Amino acid sequence: MLDAATERLRARFMALAAAPDEALDLGELAAVIGVEEDPTEEVDEVLERLERLAEGVAPRLRGFASARERVDLLLAYLVREQGLHGDEAEYDDPRNSCLHQVLRRRVGLPIMLSVVLMEVGLRVGLPVVGVGLPAHFLAHATELPEVYIDMFHGGRLLSEHECRTLLRQKTQGAVEFERSMLSPLSSRQILLRILQNLKRSHLRRGALDRALAASDRILLLAPGQVDELRDRGLLQLRRRAFRAASEDLNNYLSLAPMADDRHLIAARASEARTRVRQLN
Repeated sequence: MLDAATERLRARFMALAAAPDEALDLGELAAVIGVEEDPTEEVDEVLERLERLAEGVAPRLRGFASARERVDLLLAYLVREQGLHGDEAEYDDPRNSCLHQVLRRRVGLPIMLSVVLMEVGLRVGLPVVGVGLPAHFLAHATELPEVYIDMFHGGRLLSEHECRTLLRQKTQGAVEFERSMLSPLSSRQILLRILQNLKRSHLRRGALDRALAASDRILLLAPGQVDELRDRGLLQLRRRAFRAASEDLNNYLSLAPMADDRHLIAARASEARTRVRQLN
């Protein structure tokens, strides 16, 4: 049962998430996600923080036609002056996935630091997109071809070769580089990645209700994610919410009848149904 404030945020999230991909407001949705996680600030206050950052750097970009100069000036402002950097000490802290906490504390995950860069770039006319390199999110200024931005490590600029090296380091060579890994992600894909990060962080902490909230929002944002339906059902089983678990797991089996894990999930669905009957 959601409280009134969370219900209002969830309703705002649902309305925003219903927009087509090209019309999704990444900044507002990221702000709503963060404020539901940590209601210490209002969504509109978070958006105002982004506006103030843009107002602080916009005058410095005037008169510079070179994309490289404008990117350098923007990065200098956000990284050196504002102090945005990666949280090496407590990488898994859920606050690192909350936009207002990242803006307040000046630390965050690669994806959230990149979202700040993207949103400020949008406001000053410098288009920046997100790049979902496995294990380490990057950004890319579209006016600067073949150059990628690592906000977690001081806004350093990387070539494709350096991205390959970074992937090898981050995955100990377990993931083979493909050039498609440097393709821009949609706003919806970025938001899903933020929510998956939050879900994993809460699961590692045993915060099952918070993990469920992230899972619920994943399915609001992408109702067709059948695997998430399965995961939410298993999470509900852990929470002893057997009726909800049975519904999700049976829906998963109906939508993915040939899934490799169908026998395992069928057993868990049967367990959930049995527990429901015992409670009646």
